[in-house]
Amino acid sequence: MESVKGTATTVFKPRPWLLLAICLLLLVTMASLTRCTRPGPTERPSEVADIPGPNFTVRISAYPEKNGGLVAGAYYRFESRSSDRKDWVTVMQFRHDDPVPIPRENAKFLNSDTAFVFMGWKYAVTTDGGKHWHVWNAEKDLAGWSCCNYGLIQQLELSQDGNGKMILNTIPGRHDEVAELVTSDFGRHWNMPR
Repeated sequence: MESVKGTATTVFKPRPWLLLAICLLLLVTMASLTRCTRPGPTERPSEVADIPGPNFTVRISAYPEKNGGLVAGAYYRFESRSSDRKDWVTVMQFRHDDPVPIPRENAKFLNSDTAFVFMGWKYAVTTDGGKHWHVWNAEKDLAGWSCCNYGLIQQLELSQDGNGKMILNTIPGRHDEVAELVTSDFGRHWNMPR
């Protein structure tokens, strides 16, 4: 008698947990690639606000995110120009996940030479009429802080002598965030109060 050898067929039955793990891995990979390849700003601003001071003007321009997809963000460029110059000095740029109105109230003049601006987790100050600016960035300058809190800087108080207070909008559950910082050098350095 002859025996007939047949071929066995293996049927692949996907396991739900395996499919879920693969989908999660793909989502995380796509999210990290998107973060690394974030679109830049468009060439033309959608809104511009000039805030005049005694000797120089602060300009805040909103630029929509180029090819930002369904939920495009916006870039906010802060610049200054003294009344005796024609070129604008770039102070800082801040990217917001959502296009929000230009924060005009976040540009303050203390006197003819000193002003500060802030948005999100960035702050900048000038003491020479807008020619040079010092930028403070919580991502680099606030130990233990992790991105992203678009309303981190809630309020700023700065006096003519350089002393000031920054009130921070902390996120509940983040144990490493602080609620208040102080300065004695116009905000070039911010420290926890003693």
